[in-house]
Amino acid sequence: MSIILQERERARQRGPGTRLRLACLKYLAVLRASAASNVAYIAEVFFRALLLIALIFIIGQLWKTTFAQHGSLLPGFTVNSMVWYLAAAETLATSMPALTRRIDQEVRSGELAYLLGRPCSYILYNYAHYLGERLIRLALCALVAASVALIFVGPPHFSLPGVAAWPLMVLLAISIEFTCYFAIGLLAFWTENTQPFSFAFSRFVLVLGGVLAPIEIFPQPFRSIAQALPFSTILYGPSRILVGFEPGLFGALVLQQVITLIVAGLILVVLYAVASRRVSINGG
Repeated sequence: MSIILQERERARQRGPGTRLRLACLKYLAVLRASAASNVAYIAEVFFRALLLIALIFIIGQLWKTTFAQHGSLLPGFTVNSMVWYLAAAETLATSMPALTRRIDQEVRSGELAYLLGRPCSYILYNYAHYLGERLIRLALCALVAASVALIFVGPPHFSLPGVAAWPLMVLLAISIEFTCYFAIGLLAFWTENTQPFSFAFSRFVLVLGGVLAPIEIFPQPFRSIAQALPFSTILYGPSRILVGFEPGLFGALVLQQVITLIVAGLILVVLYAVASRRVSINGG
């Protein structure tokens, strides 16, 4: 007991900066462990990434035929930029881990009650774990998609600002995705199965998120609706800025991503607080 009291006293004596640094190191260690675990099973991740070859080849052929018959469908877009947009969007879509299923299983098995006892935030722990897994998947899918696009249409015509802005937008996009899927996983406290919710959300992201082509290609008013919805912040935003950087569009998309992340984060925090009380009341 005296050792525990001494550790608590030392923790109180530490300044905010020290505590923040130690917390960052703790979650960084979780990220590294998650990344190392996925590297150990890199073959499984690689075979999943091979799906990108078929997707990019088939849809790329469609875009080649369409441009050959009708010319450019969007001002400033060519077959090259369309295929590279497809490669970027499919990379984000394909590299998503099965987060909702894991959270669902932890809730249903009662493992959540034990995980809450760890000296760290359950949400931040899962975020660090998710980032480690996602970064490995993202890097491998990007390598496969870029190789296919390079063979198919040649080198991309990216601008330096677009390449520099892409990592920031990808981080915001996958953070939004994590927040949404994590919240869906917590619905296991109230529903028999969360997979229908996860499936519906993923389909909305694919249909309204601009996975096959920039949202500008959609007819009105469907285009305005798709651009206003949060689904476009996950796939369309990062991919659009990468292949065609525009300062005004970049600012608007980043602002939309930040607002979406804040709103989704508040919903997740409230949902998690209610779920945590249910764990305490029911004893796990």
